[in-house]
Amino acid sequence: MIQSFSCTNVFSKNVKLLKAFYHEKLGVPILNTIVDEFDGVNLGFLENAPTICLWDASKWNTPVSGTMSFVFVCDDLDNTCDELKTKGLSFEPPVRFEWGTYELRVKDPDGNEVVIVEIIEK
Repeated sequence: MIQSFSCTNVFSKNVKLLKAFYHEKLGVPILNTIVDEFDGVNLGFLENAPTICLWDASKWNTPVSGTMSFVFVCDDLDNTCDELKTKGLSFEPPVRFEWGTYELRVKDPDGNEVVIVEIIEK
């Protein structure tokens, strides 16, 4: 039976742009690489925890199968938005939801949704 969750594989036609978006713009650390600096790149925050693994779709002759929605958590969304703007990202203002989150939604270079959430105490 299934024992754990390892990663989300993301096959991209432009893995260099995707890596730059997640690592350089969002600041997600590179934990390791399986093949090289642009293929089999594992991004995440903890060793031995699930990662986002970026793969070069053209190298592996693998179709890009669809979009994902990735959710990241921050402690101060307004400051995070300011930092992202200095890195060249543009986006609509974040939204506060009644269930206790303050959320920003952006798209990565492949069109995947990236949600950055600040948990607000009710």
